[in-house]
Amino acid sequence: GSMEAGDFYYKSFYKINGHVVKMHYINTVSKMQYDISRDRMIALMRLGVECLEATEKLFKEDNREVPTVMKINYSPKTGKFDNDISYQLHYSNVEGKTVAQAYDEWFVEMGGKLD
Repeated sequence: GSMEAGDFYYKSFYKINGHVVKMHYINTVSKMQYDISRDRMIALMRLGVECLEATEKLFKEDNREVPTVMKINYSPKTGKFDNDISYQLHYSNVEGKTVAQAYDEWFVEMGGKLD
C-alpha cells in the first residue's frame, strides 16, 4: 500500500504453488477456485485503501511521520507476517513515474512477471 504524496493506493499479489501472480490470475495457479470477479477485486482494493487511510490517521494522531509505503507479506501456512515500512519517496519524486509502476517493480522483485 502507498500513502505517498497525499494519494492512497492498495493492490495485492499472491504467491501460490510457486507462482507470483496478480489478483486476476489466482485461479490459473491455484487448485482451489476463488471469486475474482471485478466487483470482488474492487472491494478488496477499497478495503485496503480504507486501512491505509486509518493507518495515516493513527500516525498523525500520535504525531509520527506517516510512512509512504507499507509492503505487507503474510503466509497463511506458517502464520508469518512481515510489514516492511518505508518513509522514502518511491514515485512522486521521479517525473513521469506512477504509483502503479512502483507497485509493478515490487511485483517483479518478488518474482512476478508483468503481462
